[in-house]
Amino acid sequence: MKNVRPCIRVASLLVLLFSMAGCRKEQDASRWDVDMLVPLVSSTLTIRDLVADSLVSTEADGTVALIFRDELFAVDLDTLLKAPDTSFVYAYGLPVPGPLNFPAGFNFFNQADVQRFDLGDVALRRLVLREGRLEMRMKNMVASAVIGQFALPGVVLPSGGNVLSTTVGAGSPSSPTFSTDQRDLAGSSFDLRGPNYNSVNTLQTDLSAQLDPAGTGATVTDQDSVVIEARYSGLVPQYAKGYFGSRAEEVGPDTNDLGLFDAIIDGTIDLEDATLRLTVENGLGADVRIAMRSLQAYNSRTGSTVDLTHSILNGPINLNRALDLGNGFTPSYYQTTVGASNSNLLDFLECLPDRVNYALDLWLNPLGDVSSGNDFLYYESRLRADLELEVPLRLRAQGLTLETLSRPDLPGSNEGHGLRSGILRLFATNGFPMVGLVQLAIVDAEGNVLSEVPVQGSIPAGPLGADGLVHSSATGELTATLTPQQVDLLYQNTQLRTRVVLSTSTQTMYLRILESYALQVQITAAFNYLVNGDE
Repeated sequence: MKNVRPCIRVASLLVLLFSMAGCRKEQDASRWDVDMLVPLVSSTLTIRDLVADSLVSTEADGTVALIFRDELFAVDLDTLLKAPDTSFVYAYGLPVPGPLNFPAGFNFFNQADVQRFDLGDVALRRLVLREGRLEMRMKNMVASAVIGQFALPGVVLPSGGNVLSTTVGAGSPSSPTFSTDQRDLAGSSFDLRGPNYNSVNTLQTDLSAQLDPAGTGATVTDQDSVVIEARYSGLVPQYAKGYFGSRAEEVGPDTNDLGLFDAIIDGTIDLEDATLRLTVENGLGADVRIAMRSLQAYNSRTGSTVDLTHSILNGPINLNRALDLGNGFTPSYYQTTVGASNSNLLDFLECLPDRVNYALDLWLNPLGDVSSGNDFLYYESRLRADLELEVPLRLRAQGLTLETLSRPDLPGSNEGHGLRSGILRLFATNGFPMVGLVQLAIVDAEGNVLSEVPVQGSIPAGPLGADGLVHSSATGELTATLTPQQVDLLYQNTQLRTRVVLSTSTQTMYLRILESYALQVQITAAFNYLVNGDE
């Protein structure tokens, strides 16, 4: 009830009293009591003040429904395919003691090699990178500059080529020289079938090292060598194709916030109806099986929990693989509807949960390699479940409690002020079919109650017509007295806690809440002010 704040604007309105007291207090100034009636607050409360505006949906007849949509869980690329940083080292040394004299431009060595990436049980045939780097590092112990080349026959770089080269200066076994060349691999396509196109996770490389043609050649012994290191790092796939393995993953236990009832700190509701829709999207080019282990409502304020009972928790959900379009994909979907007639959804919601706990088991390719190595995924591929809750506000309620905290900005200071006591009067015009009580208390910074401020009277419920709707508002007046001690407390870095407790006017029928319903509040204050009273 964020707009009803009984004392929050006291300071701005009491500034009128300062003009009577003057800017400075004289030593022999007269002192006298002043009683003034000051309007403090005029506010209107609607259903959109009780819940987030984004959750409110209005039906054609004006009835309000709360609709909450959120992602329950998601399994993305990092869970299914991890490409670790990988280094491959190639060294060449003279196979005989030497020394041997090599002329300028001599091909010091040529070497074809095959590397295999360690991807666990994932067997990739093709990989297109969204991000990644290849660093080529050379170490030279030969007394001539050396030009190194690193060719990748199975790779197409964005530039169209597939060869990296770097030059390293002359070195010696006791004082080697180094050079580094780095290439951005974003957009590169890797054929991982190997040189014979019959393998997986395998990449062919061709390496060569040539003495500088512009140099003088070099005398080489078996103590001289050239080392080439290739390091792949930061690999993020844009597209991958192959077989992703048959494996199980546990998701959760985990929790999601549920923002339907955040404004309610106490009380009970009895709902007439509600609907939960669970939609699971499979954007992976692999078959998936899901078994929900639990879906639980949790009220962190009270500690109460309610486990959902429904057929989705009794057996696995089988999801077909997505369809590969060549430059994108079409996901497959599974949807189920949980309602009052096939589950305990009403009990689930009536504990006023602010969180939803869940846990599930996920199997990837539960039947094995049925695609013959044609599983796929894109960077955008996700396995995700979305939850949608629709709660029509046709209900019975008892003791629904809303709370706000305000810090009055009062004139003067804790050491000296002229404000001594006051009476608050609250005039209410209520269009909701709910009786209202107001509870005031002064609390410290931790929320501990320092003093209760009793409120006399109640807010009457709007009268129900024969159709069960409120057509005319009810009016009521409430009062509360602030003692001098309570006024002193308000100067001690405290807050005024305001609670409004609402209950439906009848507990025999479900009442519809319309968007047009409103609670209008006007608050006035009669203060006793001691002019020149140490303020």
